[in-house]
Amino acid sequence: MSQPHTVVLVRAKKDRDAVEHVLAKYYREWGNQIQVATLGGTRDVEEIEEEVLNKAREGRYILLLLGREDLEQQEARRLESRLHKLPNVSLVIVRTAKIRNMRPLEIAVNIEKAKALLRLRISWNRRTHSYVLGYPSFVKGTDLIQIPPHPLYDMYLVMGKEHAEKFRRVSRLDLPDTFLVVKRVHDEHDVLVGKDRIVEIVIPENDDPYARRYYKISVPKIVQSLRDTIHLSANYIMTHEKLAIKIMEEAYKIAQPDKIVVPWSGGKDSTACLILALKTFGKDKVVPVFVDTGLELDLNYEYVKYVSEILKISPEVEKANIDKELDRRELPTHENRWCTKLKISALYRAISKVSDRPLIVVGDRDNESLLRLKRPHIRTHGKYFQVAPIKYWSTIMTQLYLLLNKVPLNPLYMIGFYRIGCYICPAYRVWELNVAQEYFERISKEVTFEALLEEQSCLIY
Repeated sequence: MSQPHTVVLVRAKKDRDAVEHVLAKYYREWGNQIQVATLGGTRDVEEIEEEVLNKAREGRYILLLLGREDLEQQEARRLESRLHKLPNVSLVIVRTAKIRNMRPLEIAVNIEKAKALLRLRISWNRRTHSYVLGYPSFVKGTDLIQIPPHPLYDMYLVMGKEHAEKFRRVSRLDLPDTFLVVKRVHDEHDVLVGKDRIVEIVIPENDDPYARRYYKISVPKIVQSLRDTIHLSANYIMTHEKLAIKIMEEAYKIAQPDKIVVPWSGGKDSTACLILALKTFGKDKVVPVFVDTGLELDLNYEYVKYVSEILKISPEVEKANIDKELDRRELPTHENRWCTKLKISALYRAISKVSDRPLIVVGDRDNESLLRLKRPHIRTHGKYFQVAPIKYWSTIMTQLYLLLNKVPLNPLYMIGFYRIGCYICPAYRVWELNVAQEYFERISKEVTFEALLEEQSCLIY
C-alpha cells in the first residue's frame, strides 16, 4: 500500500516508539495499513487541530491518543469538542500522564477505543426530532449522546411495528415504531427514545429476553424523523464511503484481480458492500454471488430479486443444498456446523466459475467479534485477497447507507431478525427462534413483502 488508511497520532517521539512496539506486537498482520505519527511535541491546541485536519483531509482514519499531561484539562475538552465534528477522527485521553507510560496491552485497548469512537458518535437533534451520525457543527439544536467507546459496542435502529412490538412485549412500555438501540456486551441492549435511555433489555443466547433495568418511568412522546436522520447524516456517511472506496482501490492495486466478487446474502452489510463495489468498480467488474441454502425465508428471495432490479444486476446463484442434506442429517449445532461448510463450499465453487484471480469484498465489521476486530481491512484468505471496506462502520451506518442510496432494508429486519440466512441457523438466539416461529405461524400469512416495503417507505417519507 502506498499510504496507511489508519494513522495513530501521538504527541511526541517517545510515545510514537511505544505505539510502534504495540503495532508490531498486536497488529503484525496489518503491515503498513496502520501507522503511527507524531505532533512534533506540540501542546498548542491550535497547532494540534491544524495537524489533525491536514491528515484527515488526506483521506485517512485518524486516531489521536493523548496522555493526561499532554494538554490541560480545559484545553483537552476544547480540542475534543472540535474534533467530535470530524467523521474520520477520534480522540482518546488515556488514564496515564503520557502514552509511553502505559503497558503495551493498555495502548492496544486504547487504539481499539479510538476505532470504536468512529462508529459510536451519534447525536439527537431537538429541532427535527432525528438522530444524526457524528456531532455536526452545522446542525443547530444537536446534543451529543454519550456512548462509552467499547470495542464491541454497536448501534442500530429498530424500524417497523412488528420489530418494535417485540420490544414492547418485553419492556411492557409504549415504545414508538422507531427507536435507537445501543448493543453492549453480555447480551445487553439499551433502548433510547430521543436522547433518553428508557430501558435495558437483555437478549440471552439460550433464554427468553427480559427487561433488567428501567432508566425512565415514562416514554417521551416523540415522532422520530427518519428522513431528517438520513439527510443530516449524509455528510458523515459520505466521508466514510470515500474512505471505504479508497481502501477498496488500494486492495485492487495489491490483488490485481480479474473480477470483484461480493458474497451477497441479502443482509444489510453485504448489500452495503455490493453498493460500494458497484460505485468503485462498475457493473462489468463486479460479480455478486448469492448462495441459496434452500432454507431461506421467502422474504429474502423476494428482497434479492427486488434489489437486483434496482441495481440492474444479475447475481450468480449457487445452491448449497442444505435443505437436501437436512433429509439425511440432524440439525446443525454450534459444535457441528456442517451447514456452514456446505455454504462456504458453494461460495468457492461459484467464485471458481467466474474468476481465476478475484478480489472478494466482505461485510465484516469490528464489533461483530474479537476475531473480526483483529483482522486488517485488506488480507489474504487461503489463495484469495479479501477486503472489508465497512470494518469501522456501525449497524446504523449500514442501515442509513442503504436508505441514502435508495435501497430499502431487507424486510426481515422489520419483523425482528438480526441476521439474514437459512432459518435453521445454529447461531440463532432464542429471540430469533421465536421470531422464526412467529413468522411461520402468523407473519407470513398476514404480511406481504410489498406491505413491509410500504411501511418502511412511510417511516422515511
